[in-house]
Amino acid sequence: MIRLLESFEKLNIRPLYEHCFSEDGKEFTDYYFSKCLPHNEVVVNEQDGKIVYALHLIPKNLVVGSLKTNVMYIYAVGTFAGYRNKGYMHEIFNEVLKKMYENMDAFTYLIPSDENNAAIYERFGFNYVMDKFEITPTEHRRKATHSLILRKADNSDLVKLSIFAQSTAYNKYSVVVSKDVEYFKRIKELIDVEGGHIDIYVENKVIVGYRIWIDHEIFEEVLDSSIQSLSWESDVRKPYVMARIINIRKTLRMFEFKNIDEIVFKITDPILDENNGYFVMTQKHGSIKLEKKSEKDIEGEPDFDIGIGELTAHIFGYKLIPGLPAVCRKDSFFINDYV
Repeated sequence: MIRLLESFEKLNIRPLYEHCFSEDGKEFTDYYFSKCLPHNEVVVNEQDGKIVYALHLIPKNLVVGSLKTNVMYIYAVGTFAGYRNKGYMHEIFNEVLKKMYENMDAFTYLIPSDENNAAIYERFGFNYVMDKFEITPTEHRRKATHSLILRKADNSDLVKLSIFAQSTAYNKYSVVVSKDVEYFKRIKELIDVEGGHIDIYVENKVIVGYRIWIDHEIFEEVLDSSIQSLSWESDVRKPYVMARIINIRKTLRMFEFKNIDEIVFKITDPILDENNGYFVMTQKHGSIKLEKKSEKDIEGEPDFDIGIGELTAHIFGYKLIPGLPAVCRKDSFFINDYV
């Protein structure tokens, strides 16, 4: 039986969590269950009165284009070893994705633990939308001066840090987690558990960049264009975040399109029937209109015959479909936080 856990039941999934994610360690697991889990939803599959499969839904505030929206991040997908390969994952994803459509969610995302799991998620319509670049300490000719200072941030810096992050990241990226003060407070909590700190660049008393260190690794780097030459980001990248469009119309309306007359799609979605079939996209006065059509109403072949995963990768700029106008620049999907 698939169901949503009540608040008082959530601690019951700890044995399953520890079974599937033992590498997280007790300290992080304690933090997640005490600080994060109460705010999340947990969907489980029960067999013979035992929770055998679970996934967590973490509500995230994102800035998409110029709009703010709420999106569910799928986290901690896990099954007890003896219950794997029995179709429970397919059942629960069917249920969760359909519920997201009913709730008018635009899209959802997750971070696969490895390529084997990524291949499984592809079957549910997910596709990669973001690579994570390797960030390693690098020596630069330019050093801190009397006007440019590198120091560790403290709690009194969080408001200014948020202001800088919002002004910089929102201009640079098309999809980004809201960089409000609460975001940095959560990061500070995570640092207290995992170890680390936030380095900030300050020039003439104004923050112009930061790096977040967690567990001896650089978690995130955002720099003003004036000091971009100090970036430690390398050209080495690996696939990181996968996403899936839930509501095509709502997702498309978040972005700006140029020079579109009429485009006819045939879309295949393995889970959501509402996304299957023919769609005609037109643009009027800068806004997008998307109409679902029956096959008999379509003259000739569609301009594009694609899967929902292909459309997702194209919309977010990760892998473009030849001939279809681009929407987001490549590498403009920027989400690093994992709880």
